[in-house]
Amino acid sequence: MSLNLPMLTKRAVAAVFRLGPPLVRDGVFVRPQSNASSEVIASCKVIGTHVVSGFYLGLAPVTPGTENLMIRASELVAVASPGAGDYFVENTSGLRRNVQASRMDPSGEFYVFQCVRSTDEDWGDLAAHTVSEDFGDLMPATAFEDRLSLN
Repeated sequence: MSLNLPMLTKRAVAAVFRLGPPLVRDGVFVRPQSNASSEVIASCKVIGTHVVSGFYLGLAPVTPGTENLMIRASELVAVASPGAGDYFVENTSGLRRNVQASRMDPSGEFYVFQCVRSTDEDWGDLAAHTVSEDFGDLMPATAFEDRLSLN
């Protein structure tokens, strides 16, 4: 009797993802436009663990806040070969994790991503700000608002 390892892996991964919160978290995996012709977004569930060593993915440096995230491959079908430069945003906390490296499981059932928590802040796009208060043009002040005298 031979073991059907891909089927066993698929069932084990499905059982783990059924555990739910706080072990399994909902979020969005994003491939930014800089990594593709257009931004690609995929809603997914993730399981995260803290990393002690980066040798699994071939990366030696591990900084504080580094985590391994496991995401099912079936949830990332829209993202072709996800990897470095992509990021994951957790729905409940808004925490962003930048992907440093990725590896697909040999069974093809899930990806493991080495991520670092990001302190990046999104200040919006680069469109010109059009509505603002006019404070002048840096010329010497010529008129002041009258607040009455102090007498």
